[in-house]
This record gives sequence, C-alpha cells and structure tokens, in this order.
Amino acid sequence: MCGRFAQVIKRDKLAKLERELKLGHKIPELAENYNVAPTHTVGAFVDSKQGRYLGFFRWGLIPSWMQQLPQSAMINARRESLEEKPSYRGALVRRRCVIPALGFYEFEKGSKQPWFIHYADDSPVLMAGIFDAWSGADGSFVPSLAIITMAANEQMSALHHRMPVLLDVEAANIWLDNKIEDTARMHLLMHNSGQMPLKLYKVDYYVNKVQNTGPKCVEPLA
Repeated sequence: MCGRFAQVIKRDKLAKLERELKLGHKIPELAENYNVAPTHTVGAFVDSKQGRYLGFFRWGLIPSWMQQLPQSAMINARRESLEEKPSYRGALVRRRCVIPALGFYEFEKGSKQPWFIHYADDSPVLMAGIFDAWSGADGSFVPSLAIITMAANEQMSALHHRMPVLLDVEAANIWLDNKIEDTARMHLLMHNSGQMPLKLYKVDYYVNKVQNTGPKCVEPLA
C-alpha cells in the first residue's frame, strides 16, 4: 500500500526527467512536500494530443461518472483488479499517468513506526497511476488520480504485503503513451516492475502528522 509519499524533485532532476520522458512542455516549479497525504494536490506526468506535460491532481481518484465526492479517498488501485472495477477499467486503457517522488512511506502494523523507502542514489521514484476528471453540479472541476499497487517484492515484503508499481524510465515512456491501448501489455509492464534495489530506513513519528511536510520527515531515525 502507499498512503504517504514525498514529492520532492530538485530542478536538475526535473530537467533530466523532461528529457527522458520526452515532455513537450517545460515542467513548472514543483512545490516540495515531504509528506503528501490523501486529498493533497500532486504533480503527475500525462500524455495528450498536445504533448506530454506535468499536470496537477487531487490524490484520491474521483471517477467522472460519480454524482458526488466519495466519502473516502480512492488513493490506491490494485493492479490485479484494474479491469474488474468500473472506476479503473477505462483509465487503464486511456488515462494513465506517472507520479514522480523522492520516495514513499510505509508504517509498521501495530506500532505505526514509519519507514521511508527510496532509491539508494536518490533518483526519482516513478509510480504508475491512473487519473480522471470530475465535474460537480456547482461547476467545480477536479482532476484526480490513484497510485497503482502490486504485491510487495522481496525487499518490501517484511514491512508490508503491498507496494506501489514502480517504473523505470523505459517502462514509464510506454506507460505514458496514450496511443497504446493494449491492457495486456500494460499488465506485463506492471508485472515486470519494481526490480530496482530500494533503500529502507526508519524515520521519526513526526511524519505521522499530516501537518508536518518539511525535510525532517525523511531524516533517518537516530
């Protein structure tokens, strides 16, 4: 599962992602948030007829056909059931996105001890997602997304049985290509993801409070 993450991408790494993901638009400044929580606004890469760009979304998917906002935020979508649920089925075909992050958090069952998970070289973590856009009766317009999760790999399994689908740059380029509507290919892509080695370490309970969004969140626990 992914219930919190850190969206902190420095300017030089954003510029590198612009090149690697073949963005057609320059990435705007991305606000730093070391403790992204459900319903927060997050940046995600998407594809369009006008080219790829970094858009901004509410974390917690709101399907366009819903009459009102859901009572609980649909922050994660299980890879195994993407085509079974109407909330996700169409999005897998034509509304895929990639959420860049410094890393994500997981919490021990019972103690709620937080851990931070990232790449050892601090390169951006690219999480697979799906998105939609909802319009309310009052004229409100809310783009939103969910992060896709999968069974935990060997590194993560001792901490939690689920983890985000993590894409390398090559896979992220395929995932973003909205000309590809082959869901079998997308499932194979997800199945083969999460192979890059991760670094896990404990952080302070400071991160458990959503109001705390500064760099202290990712400092290793003494």
